[in-house]
Amino acid sequence: MKKIFTIIFILVTAIIKSQSKIIIEYDYSFANMDNLNAFIIGSQDNSFFFFSNDANATYKSLKDSNFSSVNQYYIFNYNLNEENFFQRIYLLPKTNNVTSKLAVEKIKDLDWKITSETKQILGYKVFAATTKFRGRDYKVWFSKDLSIRVFPWKLKGLPGAILEFEDSENFIRGYAKKIILNSEEEFPNKVLKFFSKDDLNLAIPFKKMVELENEVLQEHMNESIAALPKGVKYEVPNIREMMLEKSFEWEQPKP
Repeated sequence: MKKIFTIIFILVTAIIKSQSKIIIEYDYSFANMDNLNAFIIGSQDNSFFFFSNDANATYKSLKDSNFSSVNQYYIFNYNLNEENFFQRIYLLPKTNNVTSKLAVEKIKDLDWKITSETKQILGYKVFAATTKFRGRDYKVWFSKDLSIRVFPWKLKGLPGAILEFEDSENFIRGYAKKIILNSEEEFPNKVLKFFSKDDLNLAIPFKKMVELENEVLQEHMNESIAALPKGVKYEVPNIREMMLEKSFEWEQPKP
């Protein structure tokens, strides 16, 4: 009888542990938008990263408002078991036959360089690490003391949770201001609805999404150039200069 009780206890403990989550709230800025708040809610096998346009948002206030201020186009889902990143499609050419709402890709761990720098964030000792990813240089601070390895956006591959992150041009920045451990919160339905089973199955390859985005960006650039006064000299910039991902590993380097 004692053995049976021990087995049941272990099973229940394992189930509870698998359901517990970490929630991280960040002060956040993105693409010249300041006073935002970003959030990670993650478990051992699944996580979501999103931000709110409400400068005063906390996870509790988001929940109380049914996550109404969450930016619905900037939501990322990472499935650890399948190593799939899903994200919403929001830039499409005027004429297209795309019915998918999501794009999917697999990303290997980034090539991080962990430095000797350390400091404290919210009582945790954190380590500095740097990497280059898709046209931007990043520096982050991560804690090895948080068992669930969660990360903002696609900054994958460090042995701990990222509590601070920024790129060298301050295009994206985040600083953890609150950590909730062992949370029994469910993943929010308002977020989950964007990742229904049907939408996941219809997700297009991320590379295809980039091609569609580039069509839109090129069209906008052509319109801007056409509107310039006659005789004005200009340099043609990278059409993705104001995108978070400016270049890609599959592209041929420019001479």
